[in-house]
Amino acid sequence: MTIDGLETSEGLDCIRIIEELARVLKKHSGLRNVLPITTAKVPIVKFFHVRSGLEVDISLYNTLALHNTRLLSSYAAIDSRVKYLCYTMKVFTKMYKEPKKPEILVDGWNVYFFDKIDELPACWSDYDSNTESVGELWLGLLRFYTEEFDFKEHVICIRRKNLLTTFKKQWTSKYIVIEDPFDLNHNLGAGLSRKMTNFIMKAFINGRRVFGTPIKGFPKEYPSKMEYFFDPEVLTEGELAPNDRCCRICGKIGHFMKDCPMRRKLRRRHDHEDIKNQRYIENNEKRSKEDKETQNKTTEKDTSMKEGTILCTPQKNKLGMATMDTGRDKASRQSAEKWKRQEDRDLREKRCFICGREGHIKKECPQYKGAA
Repeated sequence: MTIDGLETSEGLDCIRIIEELARVLKKHSGLRNVLPITTAKVPIVKFFHVRSGLEVDISLYNTLALHNTRLLSSYAAIDSRVKYLCYTMKVFTKMYKEPKKPEILVDGWNVYFFDKIDELPACWSDYDSNTESVGELWLGLLRFYTEEFDFKEHVICIRRKNLLTTFKKQWTSKYIVIEDPFDLNHNLGAGLSRKMTNFIMKAFINGRRVFGTPIKGFPKEYPSKMEYFFDPEVLTEGELAPNDRCCRICGKIGHFMKDCPMRRKLRRRHDHEDIKNQRYIENNEKRSKEDKETQNKTTEKDTSMKEGTILCTPQKNKLGMATMDTGRDKASRQSAEKWKRQEDRDLREKRCFICGREGHIKKECPQYKGAA
């Protein structure tokens, strides 16, 4: 199945589309056993068409299957015997069918298991046939996983009596591989690192040695048998469990250091403190700048009062920084020129009313003095 106008499934939520399609098909009266399988590499909807008796799969953008169909059609067009051979092979492969097991589907997986304990003796011939003690079972478990079980070749699986290989599961992990009892694609040991795997195996080997070695009397330094058998100094040789997969801040697994909630709290606290410190520094700088400017103004005012001039405020240079000495010299020159212009203006404004000339007043006029 494809969508008009779209060449590929890029940008589409294929799982959601398949689930929506399954909900629509379940409302159709002519279809049975409608089942969406969204955990597969190519999500599909499986159902049974009652009228034709055919089992149908609908996938989304599985265009490679269309080319396979065209290839088989070309073979059949070349030689009519091909379609009969293909059909015969199809029937032949379906002759053997595994016994159908009850199904309780959750997220596409069958979570059914036999839970009728009262009926178990009638269904299980080996029920209650094992008479080993708890100690024998425990020692047998340690011996099996330290002497017989090959972790590189086999998968720890509780649903099978025979060993399950990593090759069959197509799991390439070099460490402990554990199959989820329900979600068969989930490797429960995927989160184990090399250090943790070695730590676990060392504890198993030391445990096998401790529990498998008979003793006549317990050492006096151990107050109880439990402390003797479960002494961490012996089982782990005094080493602590590696934390290479743990968060380096809180020591827990399940998240990275950048997503640690404790780190977010510390970051908010540090940000708040940084803001307070920044404001404190800015206020101090502002206060010290204002004090410095006030002091400079006071000094300039005192100097100008002594010289009998008023200095102008120094101008800023192109970079926005005022050079104090240059500004002071410039202000002095401007002030001197100002007073010179003022004196010239005063002289020009002096005009004698007797002779009519500029530069002196009536009492300074020679004619006035002569007349007097």
